[in-house]
Amino acid sequence: MGLTEPQKTKSELEIERFDKLAAAVRRTASTAIAKQRKLLTNLNGDLEKHGNPEQWKRSGDLLLANLNNAIRDGDTVLVVDYFDENAPTVSIIGDRNLPVSEIAEGYFRRYTKARNGKLVINERIAATLADIESKLALMSRIEEAIESGDSAFLESIRQPRRTATEVRPKKKKDIEFNGARRFVSSDGFEILVGKKAKDNDLLTFRVARSLDTWMHAADFPGSHVVIRNPNRKEIPQKTLIEAAQLAAFYSNARELDKAAVNYTLKKFVNKPKRSAPGLVSLASFKTLYVPTTIPAALDER
Repeated sequence: MGLTEPQKTKSELEIERFDKLAAAVRRTASTAIAKQRKLLTNLNGDLEKHGNPEQWKRSGDLLLANLNNAIRDGDTVLVVDYFDENAPTVSIIGDRNLPVSEIAEGYFRRYTKARNGKLVINERIAATLADIESKLALMSRIEEAIESGDSAFLESIRQPRRTATEVRPKKKKDIEFNGARRFVSSDGFEILVGKKAKDNDLLTFRVARSLDTWMHAADFPGSHVVIRNPNRKEIPQKTLIEAAQLAAFYSNARELDKAAVNYTLKKFVNKPKRSAPGLVSLASFKTLYVPTTIPAALDER
């Protein structure tokens, strides 16, 4: 007769359950902290990309002040720096094919974008730092609870995995489709994001239903995004914004701070004859302007 594994005592089972609970809560908290630290790194990188706004403005001012005496040398413009008491000659980069006035306008646009971008990014950095500090304090409290065996506290902060509440009954004609990333919005709506151009066509014209909400970054190549709406409810604004951010991030507009995203019901999306994969026309649409980042609340399924 073979040997059987000895049954665990009630005490051993309780210890095992507590250890699993502690590991799950610690892992969730650590992941949340790591995510915010990664966001902080990305925000600091974005801040650096903007450069010094005052330098862009100074270049624009110098170009305008030297409209009549600037010297062109290929893609360099030589100007007198009237803001320096010694009035030295300085060089400013500028497309050889553009007039000095247009080069100056370009620097002023860059100044405005950098100034506004830095304000927004600095606000997000401050909020992220505060969030990290809060999460570190929670992690410290979690470690204390694990040390003291406080399972009630650990249970109180354990977050159940969010699942889509808007589930559409599966029909026989539904097709198996693996060409999309899947997310669940904060309101429980499933969001599908096409991976490739041919996947976009399949997602939009074979998978999406007439009253699903369809999205795409305006004026940039990118993924088709579909918010499933099986119960024909009004899509909450928060879900619209989260889906629009996905459309912006999974497009060529992701290098911008913000991007325009067009959205409409799928029934207003048409496929022009003999058009390239992923190309569509819209009978009507609205536009949202959103950050080109994936919302922190969303995780890919």
